[in-house]
Amino acid sequence: MATTLEELQANIEAAVTPGFRQKLLARGQARGMIWRAGLLPIDAPHFSPELSEDLLSFGYSLLLHGLRYVDLGGNFSLARVAFEVAAESIEAVVSRGEVDENRDFHRLIAGGAYHLGRYSARAYSMLFEGLGQSNLSVVERCLAQLMLRDLEGVNAAVSNWFESGVGSDSSLIAALSISIDAEVDEQNDREGGVVEAMTLALEGNFLSAMSQTLLALERGEQSLILQAQARLREGLSVAGELNLVSQWWTHRLAVHIVDGLWASSFHVLLPIQGPAGADVGEWVHLRKLLIASLMRRRRAEIELWPSQIDAAKRVLEFDANLVLSLPTSAGKTRIAELCILACLARGKRVVFVTPLRALSAQTEGSLRRTFGPLGKTVSSLYGSIGASSSDVDALKSQDIVVSTPEKLDFALRSDPELLDDIGLVVLDEGHMIGLGEREVRYEAQIQRLLRRADAASRRIVCLSAILPDGDQLVDFTAWLTSDRKDGLIKNDWRPTRLRFGEVDWNPVSNLAQLKIVVGDEHPFVSKFVVGKTLTANKNAKVYPASQTDLCILSAWRLIEEGQSVLVFCPLRVSVVPFARRILEMIQQGLIVPMLAPPAEDLTSALAVGVEWFGPDHEILKCLRMGVAVHHGELPTSFRKEIERLLRDGVLKLTVSSPTLAQGLNLAATSLVFHGHARKGATIDVSEFRNVVGRAGRAYIDIEGLVLYPMFDNQEKRRTAWSSLIASKKGREMESGILQLLQSLLVRIARKLDASDVSAVLDYVAGQGGWDFPFLRSETGWRADESAAEWPRHLTSLDTTIFSLLGDAQVADEDIEATLDKVLASSLFMRRITRQDGLMQSLLIGGLKARVKFIWSNSTALQRRGYFLAGVGLASGQALDSKAEELEYLLLQANLAADEGEVEIAIQAIIGFADIVFEIPPFSPKKLPGNWKHILELWLRGVPVPYIGGDGPDDSVSLIEGAFIYNLPWAMEAVRVRAEVHQDLFSDDVTVANYGNARAVAAIETGTLSGAASTLIKAGFASRLGAIHAVAITAADFDSPAGMRAWLASPEVKAQRDNPSWPTVESHELWVDFTAPHGSGYTMPWSATIYTGPVTWHGVPMPPGTPLKLGGGLGKEDAIYTADFKEVGKIGYAFNRAAVGLSIASATGATNEISFEYIGPNDLAAL
Repeated sequence: MATTLEELQANIEAAVTPGFRQKLLARGQARGMIWRAGLLPIDAPHFSPELSEDLLSFGYSLLLHGLRYVDLGGNFSLARVAFEVAAESIEAVVSRGEVDENRDFHRLIAGGAYHLGRYSARAYSMLFEGLGQSNLSVVERCLAQLMLRDLEGVNAAVSNWFESGVGSDSSLIAALSISIDAEVDEQNDREGGVVEAMTLALEGNFLSAMSQTLLALERGEQSLILQAQARLREGLSVAGELNLVSQWWTHRLAVHIVDGLWASSFHVLLPIQGPAGADVGEWVHLRKLLIASLMRRRRAEIELWPSQIDAAKRVLEFDANLVLSLPTSAGKTRIAELCILACLARGKRVVFVTPLRALSAQTEGSLRRTFGPLGKTVSSLYGSIGASSSDVDALKSQDIVVSTPEKLDFALRSDPELLDDIGLVVLDEGHMIGLGEREVRYEAQIQRLLRRADAASRRIVCLSAILPDGDQLVDFTAWLTSDRKDGLIKNDWRPTRLRFGEVDWNPVSNLAQLKIVVGDEHPFVSKFVVGKTLTANKNAKVYPASQTDLCILSAWRLIEEGQSVLVFCPLRVSVVPFARRILEMIQQGLIVPMLAPPAEDLTSALAVGVEWFGPDHEILKCLRMGVAVHHGELPTSFRKEIERLLRDGVLKLTVSSPTLAQGLNLAATSLVFHGHARKGATIDVSEFRNVVGRAGRAYIDIEGLVLYPMFDNQEKRRTAWSSLIASKKGREMESGILQLLQSLLVRIARKLDASDVSAVLDYVAGQGGWDFPFLRSETGWRADESAAEWPRHLTSLDTTIFSLLGDAQVADEDIEATLDKVLASSLFMRRITRQDGLMQSLLIGGLKARVKFIWSNSTALQRRGYFLAGVGLASGQALDSKAEELEYLLLQANLAADEGEVEIAIQAIIGFADIVFEIPPFSPKKLPGNWKHILELWLRGVPVPYIGGDGPDDSVSLIEGAFIYNLPWAMEAVRVRAEVHQDLFSDDVTVANYGNARAVAAIETGTLSGAASTLIKAGFASRLGAIHAVAITAADFDSPAGMRAWLASPEVKAQRDNPSWPTVESHELWVDFTAPHGSGYTMPWSATIYTGPVTWHGVPMPPGTPLKLGGGLGKEDAIYTADFKEVGKIGYAFNRAAVGLSIASATGATNEISFEYIGPNDLAAL
């Protein structure tokens, strides 16, 4: 047996090498992927009968090596790998293995090994299922509860054991009396009595250590951790001497688990001194509230993961921007939260930028849950582009504002001072750099942030899961961090494993085989999907009959095995047809309906869904069966409900669109790919990596399984699939501005057949030089596509130029110098230096030529209007030509909406839309012939299913896209342009000086009732319910303050328990909306110091002694020492259901103690 540090290290390094002992671990994991309850499928690969015994022997031996190695001061990084491999070896036997009396103990040891390897989420997943019925002793169960972060369970285990008297002196004496009273020939009885007595003593000692550990984590005192470890080591020694194997292992693991938990805890890793410039008291206060509120969650959140450690050391460095690249689900948001905490402690506010409206909604909820207890306000700006008065108010007053890039950009163009007291900007999914219009705008927006005069007072933190390696990442990081050498933190650690597999359909055998890759092993299930027919006819059609069928049958098989499944459709248009096919296959009897979720869980989601789709839509039929349909064009209110159900684990199957690849937080045990391509081309590797990261949910799954069913074209699919899996490429991070210029200028060069840069630059300097260059070699649909793409690219370039130059008054002769200045240190300039000399000259010269072209075709006043409106030259000129008519119609719409003149308002809005829908970028992608009628009915508050159109999906898409997004953007563009051109000396009412933007609110909410719009925008999810509520009460408020007064009126409050208020369908939504502080509200916590009367059982505890208040049932008012000895009784009344933490200490006084309560205002007795 290895005894020295060197021997242990050599053994560990050999054991963790892939392929060790004839690929023992790979063989075990391969078997574990396909066996169930210890049984292998028929025709499964052969595995040795001794495999389980070999794996257990290997796992325990390697775990012991790792523990000894750590005890001798070995490198912890190597030890972590040893613990992980040991855990995987034991897991391969017990997970899905046969059930025997030792299985639960092996699970405990595997969970402990994972925990020691800092895979606490895997430890949780190993132990969570079936703990209540497990065959574990009290100390084993208590250790499991600690790893499960069930601190209430640990507390209960400790108090119940001590209060039961099982470990009392009398119980120990009774056990020992067996050996004292026994005759000599009763040797076994005597030994049994000693063992029983020592076991009880060890249990008491262990549980005392657990009590000290909990108190240490509550108080943040390392001395208590050291006391707990000393107890555990003492118990370990006794267990070893008595050869009590299970006690020995439990104590052995507990010593290191307690140590590791403390070392990675917030108490240790979140410095108490706070960031520079912060009020020390405020930082200590916020830090205390955060740690306490996280600890009191149902699953206590105590520590940071290995992926977060390096970043956590940087959260207080507010003089340095940071780029953080961690895999999906590896904890980026928690690091962002710590950066936010530091910013708030400095008295500054935060903007959190997310690329999608759907992601903004998720982020808002997550941040509110974390910072609500800290008394901080969180709000979102994720409606249409534009800046309403409420948006401006939020940016000026809310502690944390979540926004899409477009929404924030529009607001800052109009009022750059909105960012003055923002101390932190978080760029979530910050890799959104590229050629698309949104990506180019985003790059320019970031450059403008970096160029602000006050940029040094504001920190930027960029989060991403798919940053590339190489010079693109070097330049991107240097750009965001101002060339700081340590500006990037990149870590590949993730909390769960990933496995990849294929489901191959064989039309000859009518079977689909599941094949999984585990290292060099390829386990398979030959009859994963069995073909079915609808009739007994010999030539009956066999199902699956398509790629969709095979995906559905594969998903159903996984669900039958207890997994949750996420289906990824590369095309959004495939999502609803996929859901429709599920319903058809159920009707055909090809699949059996899943167990439907409880009806009460679906009430709110169905109520919102019926308003949008009608009761019989495929999406709602699927929802009733536990199947979620999710894509980016779902109505916001309905999408929020679906995401809530997914977050709560109500739904087992989710069918999702490419929105999933843009950072949306949906996850499942298994991920099924519907396809690998979009528009004939394989999806980008970075998209693939972002999507597969959703397989395997932390704290639920140890591993995630990613499957690609292949019904046909299997060689083609397999080649693409293998390439995607093997590629380590990150997202393309080339400057979008560079790509944009390159695509425009290279095409012009091809038209001119010119290799001389000067010829191209001369051409674009002339009149018509930027007209679409036809290429003789390009014909058909490619030519049409290029012709449509050209003006979009020009618009992107123009908006970038306006964004970079801002609204500064730049004379013609100063254009080039000013452009050089604003581009200094930009991503564009950093990337362009990596091009050859000719390309550099072409790109820089082309950009300056375009700027000169714009300047020669516009006035300074026009350019300011274009900048504020966020449009390019052509769009701006189109708005100029229609400005008088558009401003008149918009003013009429606002005035009429304010006066309740519905017909005039509707006609004005339709007239406005008729003009702007012809002007890019406000032109919808698709506009049906009867769109005006649909818009009219939408504004009149007609239920969406009755509005018409080609179908409810098309109507919803039109409303969400053209109406709710494009049209308000156009209105805001017209308004801010009018502000630039207004006559400041005129007393006339104009769009520029008329305050209410009622028309925009009406379009966004689907009603011209100002009161109903206010309700909907405040979070009431039922449009029809809101309209009905204000109609029957004749409400006329148009502000949040007015709404609150109306809600507080006796007439409205009396309706809360009326099941038909405001409508039967929307009542549950109303109850949620009018809950004491609104839906999703979290009461603020505080830290308050009290003194309270006590009665000591003996001599008062010395001053400063840590105390625990409250025990189990009937002992709620008892006072205990850290090791759970009862020493007194509380003499004051208190709420025994209070959710916060009480940190108590003795004062030395004979009749009182001091304690600090950290929690909401709920301590007072009820």
